Amino acid sequence: MDDTKMFIVDSCILPKVFEKVIAAKVMLRNGDATTIQEACERVSLSRSAFYKYKDFVFDYANQDRGRIVTIFMILKHTPGVLSDIINKVASVKGNIITINQTIPIMDAASLTATIDTKIMDISPDELVELLMGCKGCKRAEIIAME
Repeated sequence: MDDTKMFIVDSCILPKVFEKVIAAKVMLRNGDATTIQEACERVSLSRSAFYKYKDFVFDYANQDRGRIVTIFMILKHTPGVLSDIINKVASVKGNIITINQTIPIMDAASLTATIDTKIMDISPDELVELLMGCKGCKRAEIIAME
């Protein structure tokens, strides 16, 4: 039996070490630091503290642990729009699990896509912004997140 309990706690009451661990993880993920040693030095954190907490401290906004996201879109009925959407998701390492598209009405179709974002290069919110930049995407929004 797993006794793990998760809590959401305001960071203002936690020791600063937790914020430093998250900052170091972000530097490593973004390529701002190439080694754990470098990331720890840049945020004034000991490597032992980093290793002690790295697998237990996560930024709620970024969801380091991965998630499934469902995005609702309105797409213009134009050849290549869906292909562009799929290619954009793949370009940031998103994994499309399901796609459901309606029949176009008045030159637009709705599309719902469920995407595994676990290894994506960007956040789900940034993915929505990227998709909004696709030619023919009139609307994109996250409607569910797990």
